[in-house]
Amino acid sequence: MNALKRVDGVVVTLTSWVVAYLTLQMCLAVLLGVFTRYVLNDSLAWTEELARYSMIWLSWLGGGIALRRGAHIAVEFLRDALPQTVRSVIVLAGRLGVFFFLGVCLWYGVDLTSRVSAQSTIALGISMQIPYAAIPVGALLMAYHLVAVMSFPWARAVRPHTEIQV
Repeated sequence: MNALKRVDGVVVTLTSWVVAYLTLQMCLAVLLGVFTRYVLNDSLAWTEELARYSMIWLSWLGGGIALRRGAHIAVEFLRDALPQTVRSVIVLAGRLGVFFFLGVCLWYGVDLTSRVSAQSTIALGISMQIPYAAIPVGALLMAYHLVAVMSFPWARAVRPHTEIQV
């Protein structure tokens, strides 16, 4: 159990660091693109592509971290008004639905990634498999985090209670 907990900690920490790095990379690419276009009057074509592909990877990997922390948007007032047994069934059904959706994303993401193997990006010149690989990798990581939240006692999503008045 301790080895599993350590591996889980490494996955969460590594993913969080990659998300932080991608956020920084995306912001710096956008700033560099704006600077070269409007200050130097000579834009760098690759900055927009780098920012776009960083955001794609950031979204898919960050979705897993958000799932792990219980930070995805939810309408809690209806769920919390239900009896505990009904609430548990609804939460389980929702998690199974998410798991099914992630399976579909993984299946079609792998297929799509393999289909673009002959293509490359215009400005960066990298294989289109790199941006498209974010779909199956992100879906797999989100599925891992979902299973972890459902199975590991230490991985339960602890969500700070935030309330928005409308």
